[in-house]
Amino acid sequence: MTRSRIVPAVLFCVCLLGLASCDDAETETGAGPAAPSAAAASAAPVAADDKALCKTVNTAGSTMKTNISNAQRADGSVPPADVKKIFSEFHTTVNEALAGADSKVATAARAVAKEISAAAAAADPIGTAAESDFEQLSTELTAACKAAGTDINF
Repeated sequence: MTRSRIVPAVLFCVCLLGLASCDDAETETGAGPAAPSAAAASAAPVAADDKALCKTVNTAGSTMKTNISNAQRADGSVPPADVKKIFSEFHTTVNEALAGADSKVATAARAVAKEISAAAAAADPIGTAAESDFEQLSTELTAACKAAGTDINF
């Protein structure tokens, strides 16, 4: 029974590691943002709120990953109560940032937060998150943020 809990926990942590790996990559390389192409310049302007929302979700995701890693025991398991608290904190942070937002980024962020909230309510939150649509929703969020001009790896 322990083995079945470790595998989803490890898989979920691997997904979260990907999230943190691209956090503020521009700052580390010293490279500034690339000049917009002609096609991008003619596209509809992206609301600054979308960029801020992407950054908030990315930061909340990095914090979630770090907190799960810190709560992980030597055997690879993470106490469900700790995961529930960590997931709830992520959900609260994202929902506060979403107040009044209505865009593709907001829709994608709302879907991720809803999925994490559902996992937090489960008896086995890590297993529930690993078996959910979290990976697909994360891909959609990453794409929405990229379209808004912000690179994240959620």
